[in-house]
Amino acid sequence: MHHLKVWQWLTLFWIFTLCPFNALAVEWKGQDWNASLNGALRVSYNDDSIGTSTADNKSNKYLSGNMSHVQLTGSRMLKLGMKGIFKTEWGLDPTDTGEKGLSLKDMDQYLGLEGGFGMLRAGTMLTPYMQTGVAMDPYWRDALEARSFPEIQSGLHDNTGKGRGRSTNTLRYDSPMSSQGLQAQFFYGLDETPDNNNSFGTGFSFNSQYLSLFIQWYDNGEPGKDKAYKMGGEIKGGGASLFGQYEVDEGLISLADNLSPVSDPANADITAKDNNTHGADTWHTGLKYTNGKLLFIGQYGQRQDSKNGLTPKDGLTGWLAGMSIYLDNTFYLYTGYVQKDFNDDRDNDSRFSIGATLTF
Repeated sequence: MHHLKVWQWLTLFWIFTLCPFNALAVEWKGQDWNASLNGALRVSYNDDSIGTSTADNKSNKYLSGNMSHVQLTGSRMLKLGMKGIFKTEWGLDPTDTGEKGLSLKDMDQYLGLEGGFGMLRAGTMLTPYMQTGVAMDPYWRDALEARSFPEIQSGLHDNTGKGRGRSTNTLRYDSPMSSQGLQAQFFYGLDETPDNNNSFGTGFSFNSQYLSLFIQWYDNGEPGKDKAYKMGGEIKGGGASLFGQYEVDEGLISLADNLSPVSDPANADITAKDNNTHGADTWHTGLKYTNGKLLFIGQYGQRQDSKNGLTPKDGLTGWLAGMSIYLDNTFYLYTGYVQKDFNDDRDNDSRFSIGATLTF
C-alpha cells in the first residue's frame, strides 16, 4: 500500500483542474506519442446479513469504495511499424482514507510492444483467464460483482500474485484478431522461488456482433493438482444478452478459493505443493436487458463441493438481481440484492446494495 504525499496531491489537483477533459479523461498527444489518465470512482452503501448459524445472524452496514482505480496508459510510435505501450494502474478506496490519508494498491503495471504481430507485454497484468471473466460480469468492480460476495466466479478472477487472477513477473502475448474475429492468448509467469515452478496458460476467443466465445486453460506449474479450465460466451441482440461461463477445477480453483488443506490465504502467491483437493467446478449464467437508460441484470451460479477439501460440503449457490440507471455515458446509479446459500448447515448470506460509479 502506498500513501499520497503533498506533492502528489498537488499534481492530481493540477491535472483535474487545469487540463482539458475529454469525457472526463485527461489526454496528452504529441507527434508520435499519446498518454491518457482515466479510471473510475465507486461508492456503495451495503447491508450484509451474514448467517453463520440460526442463533448468530450478523448484520453489517457500511460504505465501500469497492474497486475504485486510476490508471495512466500510453504509447509511442517506433520504427518498423511498431509502438511501445505502457500501463500503470492503482486501486483506491475513497471511503476509507485512514489516518495516513488515501492509500493506493498496485494493480496492472506493464510495458510492451504492439504491431502487426500482435501485442507482447511484460510486468503485472490480468491473465486471459481473468480477462474473459471480466467480460462475463456486468457489475465487475462494483459491490454486486460475481467474484466477490456471491462467489459464482472462482478466486482465479481476483488477487495479485503467482496463480492468481492478476499475474506478477509475467510475459503475455495476444495475437492480432483475424478478420473472422478469432484471437489467441498466451502467458508465462516466472516463479521467484528456487524451485522455478513457472505458471502458464493459453486460450482462444471468438468475437462477432451477436456472439462471443472463449476457452481458457491455466496451469500454475506446481507439483500436485493445480490446473483449471474454462469455457463460456455471450449471445447478444435486441438490447438483451445471455452470458455465462463454466470453470473446471483440477486443483487450482480449490487453492484460490482456500478450500484445500494446503491453501495459504496469507501468501499472495499460490505455491502450495502436492495439493490433492479438486472438483470445485464453478459456473454462472446471466441475463441483461437494456431499455433506454435502464439496465436490468440477473445472475445465478454454483460452486460444487470439492473432493478432499478442508471441510465437507464446501459448495454454494449464489444469485443476484440488480438494476442500473445511466445518467450519461460516464455516471450510473445501481441497486441490487445478492443471496448465497451454502451446501452445509449454515444459514444463507445476503447483501443489499445501493451504489454509484463515475468513470473518467
